[in-house]
Amino acid sequence: MPGFISPYRGVRYHLKEHTGRTPKNRKELFNLRHSSLRSKIECTFGILKNRFKILAGKPNYPFPTQVDIVLACTVLHNFIALEDPADDIFNENVEIDEDTGEETNEDDSNVVDYTQSRSQREDRDVRNEWKELRDQIAWAMWVDYCAKYNGGNTMESGLT
Repeated sequence: MPGFISPYRGVRYHLKEHTGRTPKNRKELFNLRHSSLRSKIECTFGILKNRFKILAGKPNYPFPTQVDIVLACTVLHNFIALEDPADDIFNENVEIDEDTGEETNEDDSNVVDYTQSRSQREDRDVRNEWKELRDQIAWAMWVDYCAKYNGGNTMESGLT
């Protein structure tokens, strides 16, 4: 992938910040769902690391092999979950401490793409494409959310 979809900067992000509050605009809704998904992914990796210790270490394998190891562990985990739903590891709660710092990946300057070298202009264009995709996804989420919970009214508040 040439990039990733980051949360909106300067907008509530962490799940604890959303407790008891409904999203007021598409950016808050996007960040809430981004944070929720991130939390689930971290929990899933926590469960996999508890079951398969090879994932908890820093293996000295080429990246494609590391990807294959994660996939193999996931397949094995899913097989165990189907065959033994009462498995102790499958049913344990994994607590993930959320970062309390602000998400600062907006400019993506720390993301390195080793597959090709690009000019600064090309890097900026790619970042803008991902931001545009994020905006499209956020708007679609907002329209769907408003249709379900706000009588279809897509009026937003608190947007900067």
